[in-house]
Amino acid sequence: MAASAAPAPEGTAQTRATRRRRVARWRPPVAVAAVVLGLVGGQAISLGIVLALGSSEPSIFDGLGLLLADVFLIGVIVLFARKGAKLSAGTLGIRRTRFWPAVGWASAFFVATIALMGMWSLLVGGGEGASGGGGGSAPPPAIVIALVMFGVMVAAPIAEEIAFRGYLFAALTTWRGPWPAALITGLLFGAAHLAVYPPEMLPALAFFGFFACLLFWFTGSLLPCIAVHAFNNALATGNLAGWSWQIPLALIGAVTVSVLLVLPFARERAPQAA
Repeated sequence: MAASAAPAPEGTAQTRATRRRRVARWRPPVAVAAVVLGLVGGQAISLGIVLALGSSEPSIFDGLGLLLADVFLIGVIVLFARKGAKLSAGTLGIRRTRFWPAVGWASAFFVATIALMGMWSLLVGGGEGASGGGGGSAPPPAIVIALVMFGVMVAAPIAEEIAFRGYLFAALTTWRGPWPAALITGLLFGAAHLAVYPPEMLPALAFFGFFACLLFWFTGSLLPCIAVHAFNNALATGNLAGWSWQIPLALIGAVTVSVLLVLPFARERAPQAA
């Protein structure tokens, strides 16, 4: 007669394996190299397209360049990640998680991020990005605006969260644990935006990168991270463009579209925090 299987006690190999599944065992130096290669290569492709086919006015090639840069980044990450672990969407952090706890963690971390970023902006006098006014030039066509918005508010949050949180942070976590990994990932995330933000604002972006790592660690899923990242990018874009009533629509649209795009791949459930 077959014996019934007893539940595995706490601390058994099965429990330890469940906890290990929270992050794949990628090599940290390789992960750093892969992210750097993906970012530099993607930006080079984007810049090459704009210089070769674009013009002084915003064109559809600006949007295509942004999208191709994100595609290149994800492609490099997948190529390197496949060599270090059995790869799936869940391995890279695209997993289902409990909704309301995720909302709570996301809200808490976003408020903390905004507070620190605001304090830093006051200390350095606020970073001046690209000005919103076009100085009397004709506005770009609607298709150009839509493509650039999709690249900034949807594609970039997905690609960067997979690269920095799902892959790089996970690899660094196997080295010294989540807190040093979050700090290093946050610093690299801030440095990665050197080409589009003034240097004095990079620490503020590092704050965001740090808290996004903690959000991933506590929820076990990239979905809340992607939602917060899309929300942040939409808010920044709306403020930069001088929008008013359009901002709430952009926030709702960016979060909804970005999460819905990755949700079909979230077939695994996130393990509990260790």
